[in-house]
Amino acid sequence: MSSADKFSAAKLHAMYQILNAPLRTWPFPHVCVHNILPADFYAELLRNRLDDDCFTRLVDTGRVGMGYSGARACVFPKEVDGLPTSEEKRAFWKQLFETFRDGEFSSIWLSVFRQGMAEKLADNNMTVADLKLHNEMFLMRDTTTYSLGPHTDTPRKMVSVLFYMPPDESKSHLGTSAYVPKDRKFTCMGGPHHPFEKFDLVATMPYVPNTLVAFPQTKRSFHGVEPVAREGDVRDLILFDLKTKLPGD
Repeated sequence: MSSADKFSAAKLHAMYQILNAPLRTWPFPHVCVHNILPADFYAELLRNRLDDDCFTRLVDTGRVGMGYSGARACVFPKEVDGLPTSEEKRAFWKQLFETFRDGEFSSIWLSVFRQGMAEKLADNNMTVADLKLHNEMFLMRDTTTYSLGPHTDTPRKMVSVLFYMPPDESKSHLGTSAYVPKDRKFTCMGGPHHPFEKFDLVATMPYVPNTLVAFPQTKRSFHGVEPVAREGDVRDLILFDLKTKLPGD
């Protein structure tokens, strides 16, 4: 099997797992899928894990405000060719980004989260025909002191997809959590992060190997990360975001 075929097979495996996974509908639509990639491919992914000096703090990229946590760092596809690492690792990540961003992986989410997307479109006086979708994919590394208060993401985001990348199950507490507001009628169209004390924790999707968590952006999709407090805790993710332009953009 050629290198390109290997990556394509991994993408198709992920699509099969997602499209045949049960949809969890409360407190907002989401899926949590184990064995998202073939076992041998996931092992290769871990062997190509990048060192800290390949990452840039997200707050230093200009993509977020200066008040954003300095404990979150990232690697974007356009940066791969210049990373201070081996050619083998650069080639791996370049091929992975190209394969999963080719449009085929994006297309499945319209069916997976049809109901959640319909509500969001109605809130914005849009139909499926109005959607102008694009995707973004990058590596993220969260370290000690990181936390993320309950929020529903930017309205321009249609779907958030998180590939968990731990080597074992020892950091399961670092998973993404789902919340409901203590005022059950409260909703948020998107934007601000809210105080933990105003929300009840419903569930945490454990941060365990080869697992994917995904959900659509809705006014009820409150999610976050409980404070990372244990010394040496590191949370490695691949993030895939499906975005659109809203009326007035």
